[in-house]
Amino acid sequence: MKWLSDLLLGGIIEKFTAPLLAAYQAKLEAETDQQKLAADEAIKGIEAARDIAVAETADRWSATRLGRLLIVIPFGLWWAAIYMVQILNPWFGLHLVVVDVPPRINDMALVLIPAIVIGDAGALIARRFKR
Repeated sequence: MKWLSDLLLGGIIEKFTAPLLAAYQAKLEAETDQQKLAADEAIKGIEAARDIAVAETADRWSATRLGRLLIVIPFGLWWAAIYMVQILNPWFGLHLVVVDVPPRINDMALVLIPAIVIGDAGALIARRFKR
């Protein structure tokens, strides 16, 4: 839950620090040119993702941020509830039920969630070509 609150409240930079440091360390320890190139690619990818996260944090009303808050997170929580009920009912002899998402909402989510992911990927690609 802390990760989710950090993500929603803008504490995203810390999530990139450890992987970025590990990638720089891998570059320093690389023995071949191929390993150095792989480390450089990893560094560029992490930096691009960090840049997108920073830009999105600055724009609290971006389409992808609103999409995540209004579509992806509730849909993900619904799916998590289904799995939790499937686990808890047999273990504890409960009879919990998760109400199914209305079909029209489910159909919209199945279109909008990939669109949000594609939007994030497009933003990542756009930032890479800007440099």
